[in-house]
Amino acid sequence: MLARAVMLATLLAGGVAAAAPAIEQILPPAGLYRLDSASTSSMPAPAPANRVDTRVDGASGDIVRRERVAGADSGEKVYEGKGPVTHCIRPRRTSDALYSSAVALASCPDQSSQVGADGVLVHTANCPAAVVTLTIRRIDKVTWDYDTVSATRASDPAADMGWMRPVLEREAAQGKTPEARARAAQQLLDLPRLQRELAEKQVALNVEFAKALRNAKTPREAEAVRAAMAKSGKSVATQARQRVRWTRIGNSCAAAGGG
Repeated sequence: MLARAVMLATLLAGGVAAAAPAIEQILPPAGLYRLDSASTSSMPAPAPANRVDTRVDGASGDIVRRERVAGADSGEKVYEGKGPVTHCIRPRRTSDALYSSAVALASCPDQSSQVGADGVLVHTANCPAAVVTLTIRRIDKVTWDYDTVSATRASDPAADMGWMRPVLEREAAQGKTPEARARAAQQLLDLPRLQRELAEKQVALNVEFAKALRNAKTPREAEAVRAAMAKSGKSVATQARQRVRWTRIGNSCAAAGGG
């Protein structure tokens, strides 16, 4: 674990390590990139499984989305974009090349990268709320394929939200736009209130369940209440996969205002 942590620290700092040349050969170099993406997210309940498919055209920003929720199918809906979807990789900023948002790194203390014999880079992040596996393949001189698979953990909605603090602190300080920084700063201020409200809601819910259990008239009703109590304290785990094609369109990020 220590060796992997040291490797990651060196990687993010842009330092020289034994594995750095191989990793640098896989990661896209500094410059401006257009991002074309296709993603699928799903959750196992309620049956049938809910699923949302989304495609984003990197040139126009147009979004095509299809939702299949509780047996209903929305069909494909098209939303007009607001212009190209781009991402800036700054010189010597490996985090820019690993993710389209460096904020993702802040909340995941356990991370590792490995380059296989086939030249494919696999980066794994064991985050508090999810496990994320990112596979990067270089297609040609200007194109890279990013395949991200994530699985969120089922958790107690009133659990400690402290893991969010470093994420918001980093976004408030290093967000790409003034709006993003301001939004993160406000969320950071709201964090204690949100934690308190979640705890209060869970307490109120527990009181209602206790009342329902006392008023149950049959063993079957009591068992139904206990089953509902068991489920109420858990969020639903979700699974998501996103494929993004990174296409290099500029040697610098000037056209995108720095990223």
